[in-house]
Amino acid sequence: LQDGGKRDEAEPLYREALEARREVLGARHPNTLSSMNNLANLLQDQGKLDEAEPLYREALEARREVLGARHPDTLGSMHNLGGVL
Repeated sequence: LQDGGKRDEAEPLYREALEARREVLGARHPNTLSSMNNLANLLQDQGKLDEAEPLYREALEARREVLGARHPDTLGSMHNLGGVL
């Protein structure tokens, strides 16, 4: 949906996936953090930078704790956060 230009339809699905992963896997699970990052990417694409930024910050903080400061996903989160500042 996102790639097809239906970002408004995609957003509730991204949010649902994130909430489900938080409930099932936990807030710090790498897959949950990927869903958080994906939602932030979508929000950024929609121009909702004020909503994307806190998600990017949370994903970065959690990835540093869980994966380490130099893990590729952590570095990707740094890049993503920098893109909205």
